[in-house]
Amino acid sequence: MKQEKILHGFLISIKSIALILIWGVLFVHCLGNEGDKLKFKFLFKLGSIVDSSSVVNNSNLSNQAGFTVSGGKSVFNQIFYTSKTASGDYGFNTTLSLENIPDGTELRICLNDADCLGSNLLYQGILNSNTQNLDLDITIPPGFPVNLGANTLNLTLSRNGQIIGRRSSSFIYDNLAPVLSFSVPTGTYTSQQNVSVTCNDPISGCNLVAYTIDGQDPAISLVANFDPLQIILGNTYVSPLTFGNGVTVLKVTAADLSGNVAGPIAATYTINIAAPPGPIPTLTLNSVQNAITNQTNPTSVNWTSDTPGNYYIVPFGTNCQTITPAVTIVSGNLGMPGTLDTVIPTGGFGQGVNQLKLCLLDSWNQDASFTFNVTKDTIAPTLSSSAPLNNAIDVDVFNRTILFTFNENMQPDTSIEFHVFITYGTGSNLNTVELTVPASASSAWITSTVLRLDLDSILPEFTSIRIQVLTSDLKDLAGNSIAGDAFGFLNLVYTSGGSISLRTIIDTNQPNCHNGTGGGIACAGTGQDGAFAATPNAQVLNNPVFLSGYAADPITVDITSGLTWKTCVQGMTWAAGSCTGAADVLIWPNAISSCASLNEMNGNQGYAGLKNWRLAKIDDFHSLITFPHASSGSAIVPAGKFPGIPNVEQRFWSSTTYRADTSYAYNVRIFGGRIFTHKKSDSTEGAGFEYHALCVTGN
Repeated sequence: MKQEKILHGFLISIKSIALILIWGVLFVHCLGNEGDKLKFKFLFKLGSIVDSSSVVNNSNLSNQAGFTVSGGKSVFNQIFYTSKTASGDYGFNTTLSLENIPDGTELRICLNDADCLGSNLLYQGILNSNTQNLDLDITIPPGFPVNLGANTLNLTLSRNGQIIGRRSSSFIYDNLAPVLSFSVPTGTYTSQQNVSVTCNDPISGCNLVAYTIDGQDPAISLVANFDPLQIILGNTYVSPLTFGNGVTVLKVTAADLSGNVAGPIAATYTINIAAPPGPIPTLTLNSVQNAITNQTNPTSVNWTSDTPGNYYIVPFGTNCQTITPAVTIVSGNLGMPGTLDTVIPTGGFGQGVNQLKLCLLDSWNQDASFTFNVTKDTIAPTLSSSAPLNNAIDVDVFNRTILFTFNENMQPDTSIEFHVFITYGTGSNLNTVELTVPASASSAWITSTVLRLDLDSILPEFTSIRIQVLTSDLKDLAGNSIAGDAFGFLNLVYTSGGSISLRTIIDTNQPNCHNGTGGGIACAGTGQDGAFAATPNAQVLNNPVFLSGYAADPITVDITSGLTWKTCVQGMTWAAGSCTGAADVLIWPNAISSCASLNEMNGNQGYAGLKNWRLAKIDDFHSLITFPHASSGSAIVPAGKFPGIPNVEQRFWSSTTYRADTSYAYNVRIFGGRIFTHKKSDSTEGAGFEYHALCVTGN
């Protein structure tokens, strides 16, 4: 009996080794760069499949190794920001949720390197199977290569030299303190003063502004690394401060989201309000039109006075009682109390901020005034950094966010026009094709200098991608547009990397065993594949189901791989328990766009309420192909799981490019499960065999 157990274990070991070798040979062969473009074929025999009737919900998780960047103290609006620590260094906090992590898995964290294979690592550590959650405080060493503004935070899991998981997130680095200013300068005044505090931080944005009026220095402090900053002395500034008779010392300090602290800055206001021979005029600044100007459009100031008189616009430092023609920019008379728009000639202004004052003198020669600024800016903005970097390679294929950082404050515009192009082929066969991004794709200014584009699309792996943004939508506050190409577009070019798709190996469903001449034999004791059922794992594939609230959107969930498939091929619709109608016949780029369009369905909530729909990769098909039973013929999927699926000689595009000639992409034949390559610009083959799109979500 003991010998039989040893022999049985030996046979199982031999069988496992044989399976690994077979899969290895097939994998190497399919990625080869020689020979014709029909790279490999998969043939399966009839077998069985394990059914699952479990309800699809958030607990239907696979047993794949995976991790999620679940947040952290340094995340604001889904973007990581650096934080200044108590030691004066910069860093960030992140929390990770992990599952099914094998012992010996290495976690690496870096910036702007999708695989974290370089020497510039922010974190490197070994995990074990008990690791489920990590809360990491990470310091960025002095001199570490990082862009001011936009970056990409990369995290990878690897084991035995193989990357098994990869995540990325947008990351803002800011080591510059905010700039503070007062609307009214230090001085002696004969009227009440309303003082505004301006905090400007174009990269990470101002977070806290604190002030005192008793001569003490306001203070903002870091209590614990990466916790929110707190005001420990002073008051929170929220609106203009009003000062009357007497002497007031105003001190202000501020901090941005990255913990950079500015100040304190101070101003002293001496207010002497004496009884005049008549009421002192009261002036109100209502608005300044085109206050930041490139001189294309006129600048004007809208103001109100309760007293008639002569008015003058002069340089900021001019005494209203000693105005001369030499310093007068524009003057006029207000014949009765009221509101006036005064156009300001800006031709003689210097580049940058020009500080001005409007003085009004009444019939008693009493004066009132207010100050304002006009900024002359005729210099076009420039791009400081981007994430991904321009011409970057191996960019995380699942990253759908693009960040641009500009060198100055920009006009907010929620209708930024942008386009996505992919390029494939070589030489005379080079093709550049625009993809149709979903209507759910969006743009947003997360600060005055940082623009975020959400493509809401998972673009294909190993592909040259170009993002084009209309430069007329990228204007600074003066109205100057950023320089672009001859067609008026700003271009960002990068190449996507491969996705990590290490799936659980499923049983081949081979039910029979054979002798050396091909004759059928009994399987018991042979050690052949047919002698083992559900080994190493059975495929567990749900029947079509509908998530709550999405009764028209059937999905098929593969519990084994963790993938969720759209049950119907693109173009077909669900009716009476089956997919009906004609499947869309598509060239490869249109198949990419077709699956991406699922993300805009249901009010941008996505098909079946799920997001990140994409054209299936060839690795996704590897995890799906099976021949479940005799009644299915040679179709690669069980009919009950994808009812109505085309099953003659149709082909399904994959999003995986044939790297030896990027004019071609891999595809799967529904009949026989054979895998070939085909030209991306063709939608049919041979005797009219059609190419379709089967969409999937999950990784």
